[in-house]
Amino acid sequence: MTCHGFKLFAAIGIAALTSLAAATAANAGCMPLGSAGGLISKNGLIPGTAAVNKAQAKGGGKVIKIVLCQNGNSFVYQATVLGKQGAVKNVTINAKTGQ
Repeated sequence: MTCHGFKLFAAIGIAALTSLAAATAANAGCMPLGSAGGLISKNGLIPGTAAVNKAQAKGGGKVIKIVLCQNGNSFVYQATVLGKQGAVKNVTINAKTGQ
């Protein structure tokens, strides 16, 4: 491998690690619905099924992933919605109000 090839390979590796770190930070404080039942009932949040329905309506497609995220006393559902034309949308639903 040439010096130039090694530098390119290293740059790609660094970019991949940076992206992974950003994705991990974005999901800090988030959990899948299957693990969130206690948190939902304890804090009077809308049920996960209602959040899925609202995210599908808002995103115009089918939810392919949804998590409950907490930041202090604030809760949101973050959903990934696959639209009918194949477009992927990220949708946020307030877990207390459903908006």
